[in-house]
Amino acid sequence: MLLLSLAVWMDIRTWRISNRLIGSGLLMGFLIQVWQYGIRGIGIFIVNVSIPVILLYLLFLMRALGAGDIKLFSVISSIWNLKMVCITMLAAFFVAAVTAFCKLIYHGNLFSSLCIFGSYVRQVITTGKITKYPRESKGKQNFIHFSVAILIGFFIACEVIY
Repeated sequence: MLLLSLAVWMDIRTWRISNRLIGSGLLMGFLIQVWQYGIRGIGIFIVNVSIPVILLYLLFLMRALGAGDIKLFSVISSIWNLKMVCITMLAAFFVAAVTAFCKLIYHGNLFSSLCIFGSYVRQVITTGKITKYPRESKGKQNFIHFSVAILIGFFIACEVIY
């Protein structure tokens, strides 16, 4: 929880999550897996770290999700397990969706954002190519700090599992 809280603090301050923090979390996860499972822990660690990257890579290509957010999911998965990270992901995406919807309504650009989304989907279907998702030219007012949603999602996952 401390690591996730630090990631949120960094993300809010700089719109980035430090690779040092991610590396520290991954090292902790590696050591935990090896301590719990011995040599098998290395394989468990590699699988656990890889799954979030594989599942979320498409969103990264679209620039809908940052690399730091994906790495943060990998840290959770490396320390805990795949069940924890999957529930965290589902909860985080739900929290992020509600947050984004509220921000779009608050800033009065829900309709224009839906039009941009429709055009993007049409372009992907027509060309068969996934490109960077277009942004409105209103700065970062429609962006959210996804790390906050990840932290909340983690708390929800803890409640569901434990």
